[in-house]
Amino acid sequence: MMEFKISEKEMIFENEQYVTIMIINKKGEGHDRGEPRLRCAVSITLQVKETGNELNLRANIYWDTNYPKTHLIFTGGSLVDFIEEQDLKYDKFKEYWDKVKRLAANVFTDEEILEYRKMMNIVKA
Repeated sequence: MMEFKISEKEMIFENEQYVTIMIINKKGEGHDRGEPRLRCAVSITLQVKETGNELNLRANIYWDTNYPKTHLIFTGGSLVDFIEEQDLKYDKFKEYWDKVKRLAANVFTDEEILEYRKMMNIVKA
């Protein structure tokens, strides 16, 4: 089971094994591979409850109107390496992380997404 809390300043994802805190640093327009995107810069702390060990990352969450989903682009570390260093299986962790990524899309409000779509329609015209 996953617990999810969101405010204007942070998102918290927690299950029996992991806690992930995403601090929202900045939201607005951005670019991914040269394409305009709705962007949210976050600082991430991932904690393994069993060991108490943490990984700190920075990421950009992009909203893509053509493929409505979020893309997390990381800097500052490797999730795979960190999880394996904890003597855990990455495949099992990936189930948790896929839920985190899906829930992270909630960082963008309906109003922000609508404004972004309007902007993209103007750009295409």
